This record gives sequence, structure tokens and C-alpha cells, in this order.
Amino acid sequence: MLLVVLSMALGGGGTSNPQTEMILQVLTALVVIPLTVAPDWQRGLGKISKTSWLLAGLILVMPVVQLVPLPPAIWQSLPGRAIEAQALAAAQADHRWMPLTMAPSRTFAALLAMICAVLVMQQVSRLSIGGRNWICATILVIGALSMLLGVLQLSHTGGADWSLYDQFSKGFLVGFQANRNAEADVLLICILAFGVLMTTRLSDGRHHTVVWIGILMGTAPLLIGVLLTGSRTGIALVVLVLPMLFIMLAPALRIRGRTLGWLAGTAVGLLVVASALTQLPAVGKVIDRFSLTHEARWDLWVDTAYSIRQVWPIGSGVGTIVPMLEAAERLDTVDPTRPVRAHNDWLEWTLEGGLPGLVILGLTLLVVGILLVRAWRAARGPKGDPVYRAQVIFAGGILLVTALHSIDDYPLRSMALAALAAVAVGFLLAPAAAQRGH
Repeated sequence: MLLVVLSMALGGGGTSNPQTEMILQVLTALVVIPLTVAPDWQRGLGKISKTSWLLAGLILVMPVVQLVPLPPAIWQSLPGRAIEAQALAAAQADHRWMPLTMAPSRTFAALLAMICAVLVMQQVSRLSIGGRNWICATILVIGALSMLLGVLQLSHTGGADWSLYDQFSKGFLVGFQANRNAEADVLLICILAFGVLMTTRLSDGRHHTVVWIGILMGTAPLLIGVLLTGSRTGIALVVLVLPMLFIMLAPALRIRGRTLGWLAGTAVGLLVVASALTQLPAVGKVIDRFSLTHEARWDLWVDTAYSIRQVWPIGSGVGTIVPMLEAAERLDTVDPTRPVRAHNDWLEWTLEGGLPGLVILGLTLLVVGILLVRAWRAARGPKGDPVYRAQVIFAGGILLVTALHSIDDYPLRSMALAALAAVAVGFLLAPAAAQRGH
């Protein structure tokens, strides 16, 4: 739980705000030490499975291999390294051994961030079903605190920006994140975590009217929070998350006239609230963002595709997107801003890893896909646990939201969202047996 709290509170700065990430990496190491070397701290936790170690290897192998120094004859023959070789030759330093990555310091920084996510995945995978519910509760609490911080950001209480970072999406609800898109994903994940907790409450088979009211009152503020982030894709993904929430709660639903009345009333209420919100200036600014007249992402994708061709099939190295885009930027698109990401994480990974990176990505997706299918079959069987079923839907929902938002953004470049994706993968691994007694 502490690992998740630290990741969500300190991991949202991204590469533009590395200070909190450095603090998070040190604290993560300190928290993991007792969980790995102190027997008393490991009571009730399962063992780290072989599949978890396999996934850890697949996730970390690319930056590790890219940091291995190579002799001059090899690295100078790689695509895209001719100018670098000529510059070193002019300085009479072309005899140096150099790694595959074209920016070793950036790749090493990325490796440290990826290690933190791997550690979260492995520790979460050791929990029982009940322990994983506590993780969902933790995610929901931090998400609520993030929304409260976002209210201060929108209101400019005391004349302050109320952000943890120097560079952030000003004028929008970002909470503990620097990027409004990342905050939208966090709140969408909170909706799914809320569904797991409510499924647990409803799993006794009784009709809990108060709980249903709580579900409606708890989901609505999170949806409003997603709207106030101004994230276009995040708002669109609500259409995906709400049906998944309904599927979670479906086994506990009793299709009665009263239930249908509640659902119809809720739909009408949400429409009334939505129409009222459109009159607010903050919401009007969000609506204006859906105009695609000036979409800079298209230019970034063109420049990224050009960069891919320059270094194919080896890739430029994990974390090298900024120098690669600066070198490839067309003169007719140059402006005072600096390209930070490709705004398409699938495209950016192809640039960083080349063909080997795509092979590793494919293997990782295959393993995660097999885990998801196995977990779903175990959860929906005749003896399946409805709470475990909800946890599997929660995990699948996180991965699906992350994958879809990666088409036009970079959620996994946030250590906070990378940790939540790691939580999802940990939930797909077999839970530990429930512990009884002390």
C-alpha cells in the first residue's frame, strides 16, 4: 500500500519534472528492502512466481542491453551513428566503446523508473484477494486526494497554483500529476477500483440500497473530475470504463423495477448535471479542446516516423525521443516549444527499441494476454469468487485504458501510471492463499 501511495503521489511529474521521481526511486528501494530480506515482514505474502520473474526480465532487458558498451567497429556501423562517429573522430575520440543507445544517461534514467514499476508488480502479485482489495482502497483514497488538490488548482486558492511541479497543464485539474491526460487515466482507474470495493460489499447476496446510492454518489464526482482534466481521450474512455463497472456489479444486480428506476433516474440526473456544467467557463474550455484545427500531434508523428527510418532496425535507445525529435524536426514546424514525447507510445517504443523492441513488446503482450485469459477463466467458473472476478476486470480495464490512451499520449512514461499498470499485471498473477489467525 505504501508503494502505491508513493508512486501515485510522487510519480506524476514525468521527464520534465525529475526531482520527485528521484525521491520516489530512493523511497521505493527503502520500502522494498524489508519486503525481500526480513522474514517477519513477509508473513502472509506468497512467493514471487516464475511468470513474474519472466515479465520482469522482458520489461528490463531492452534498456539493460542498450547500455552495454560495444567496440568501435560495431557501434559505428549501426544506422544513424555516422554523424556521431565523425564528431568523435574530429575530437580524436573515435576509438571509444559506445553502447547501443544514443543517449546513455537518458536510457539509464528510464531503467531506474522501469525497475520501480517491476518491484510494484512483484510485490502486489504476492498478495491474497483480500490484500488486493486493500490496494484498490489505497488507489481510491489517493485518487480522491488528487481530486481535492485539483479543486485547489482550479480555484487558485490563496493565489497559488497548488501543483507539485514547475511544468504542468495549467488551467486544468491535474492533482498529483503534471499531465492532464495522466490525471484522467488515474481517475478512470479509480472508478474501476471503486467498483471492486463495491462488488465486495454487495457479494453477500443482500440488496443494499444504501450501497447502491453510495455507488452513484461516488462515481459521479470521479466522472466530473475526468471532465475537468480536459483530456479528450480520457473523456472518451469513460464510454469504455462505465460498461466495465456495470459488468463488475452485474452479478449483484437484481433487475427489479426499483433497480431500473434507480438506473433511469441516475441517467437523467447525469444529463441534467452535464447540461448545467457546460455553462461553467472551466467546462467550456474543455469543450473547446475538442476542435482538431491545430493538432500538433500529427507533426510529431511524422517526425517520429522519419526518425524511426534513420535508426531502423536497431532503434535509438529507451528515453531518447527528445534528441531524436529535435534532430528530425522540420523547419516549417519549428516553434518556441520543445518536443518532449511522440504523443504515441507505440510509435515512440518502435523508435527506441527498433525491431528487437517490437519482438520484446510482442512477447510481453503475449504473456500478459495469457495471464488475463487464465485469470478470467478461473474467476468466472462455477466456483469463481465474484470479488476475484471484479479484480480481474479491474486489471484488464487498467491495461486497456493504458493501451488505448497510448495511441495519442504516453501514460506509461508517468511513474504513477506505470505503477498502476504494474498493479494490474500483479492482479493477473495467481493470488496468495488467504491467511488466517494472527
